[in-house]
Amino acid sequence: MSVTMFTAVIAVPAYRTAPIDFDHGRQLVGEITDNATFDLDDPEWQIEDVLDVDFDPEQHLGPDGRPSLGILRLYGRRLIDDLEEALGPDDDEVNEIIVAGYRLYISGGVSPGDPPTEAACAIRNAYCLPHSVLQAMGFVPDYNKPLSRANGSTGAVTDTDIVDAIALHLGTNPDWSGCDKLTQIADLIGAVRKHPGGVDPVEYYEYYTAETGFDPLDDNFLASQIGTDVDGEED
Repeated sequence: MSVTMFTAVIAVPAYRTAPIDFDHGRQLVGEITDNATFDLDDPEWQIEDVLDVDFDPEQHLGPDGRPSLGILRLYGRRLIDDLEEALGPDDDEVNEIIVAGYRLYISGGVSPGDPPTEAACAIRNAYCLPHSVLQAMGFVPDYNKPLSRANGSTGAVTDTDIVDAIALHLGTNPDWSGCDKLTQIADLIGAVRKHPGGVDPVEYYEYYTAETGFDPLDDNFLASQIGTDVDGEED
């Protein structure tokens, strides 16, 4: 039987001093009204595995063929309970390291395929929760991306936030002054973001929101750069 190294990782911003808000996560799971927000590849198996129940399609599926909100809320709360236990002070299966602005919680080991520790299983399963719930608890949904507001940061402005802000400002404010210099800036931004020149402001805003999965109008710093054609308010 072959074995591989299995590692599960979940992250919070390294600057965070407040405890992870598991209670808030459980509250939000109880308020979810869209069952499509859970990220499940094999709902029947995943729900059975976590809740230790026999999945009954007549009882546990909704009219749309997806798991019902009732079973998903139970499932989501159990995921949070398991994660809270895994990251608690009494669990010795998790290590912490700080890398690139993130505090990473890591668990794993050699395995024939399944998670080698209960903590690794809890961390892996947590990514089935809606991203909005993970963020509300204090986690960063994708630690492979730079720390930024679009990726769950609420702390000091990062380099990525600055690039996002400039791109949004130019892309949603089509009338540029000092055009030559702004064109040079836009060309530089175009190497790492969609080029903000010659585009419809609303289209640029919608592109950014779709690309990042984050609405910049929800953040005061980024919202201040959005043009009036998008936010409907005078600067």
